[in-house]
Amino acid sequence: LYFLAKGTMTVRLGDRVHDVATGSLVFIPAGLPHCNWNNGPGSETHLEIIVPAPHRLKQIAYMIEKPEDVPQEWQTSNQGYVRHVLPSRLSEPLAGFKVLPLADPFSGSNNAIVMYAEVEPGSGGPETHIHEFDQYYFVLEGELTIEVALQKHVAPADSLVVLPARVPHRHYNEGKLT
Repeated sequence: LYFLAKGTMTVRLGDRVHDVATGSLVFIPAGLPHCNWNNGPGSETHLEIIVPAPHRLKQIAYMIEKPEDVPQEWQTSNQGYVRHVLPSRLSEPLAGFKVLPLADPFSGSNNAIVMYAEVEPGSGGPETHIHEFDQYYFVLEGELTIEVALQKHVAPADSLVVLPARVPHRHYNEGKLT
């Protein structure tokens, strides 16, 4: 998975080429030949997520010249996709906490769920809770306050927060209402 945080990107998924805008997720299923490049202007910044995590000694990329070079046992019929965050598609499960699933089992991502979230000043996600899985937040802009095991932390923009499984946590935006 790629999430394009800044700039633009061009990506080839199989035999289809996509122009990707800031605020878009690119879903690349295992076995799908792909590559990405930056046509400019300027640099691009993206978050890359590889799931499930490969063994640290295992090669994670195999270079191929054409899609037919993918070994038969690795080939997939899933074409992947590019999904842009559209404010009109956000739902609001809690007051001031808006979300949009960008990747989940319903869209072909069987190993990861990626949610885009907006937390308005004075609002937050669910109260203190735990999960049976690791959870990650990447703060795109502003600041996110996170209580982890009842200790308060502030994550500024461009920060990655790692929450191990079974650790109590909650998050909220302490910003001032305008």
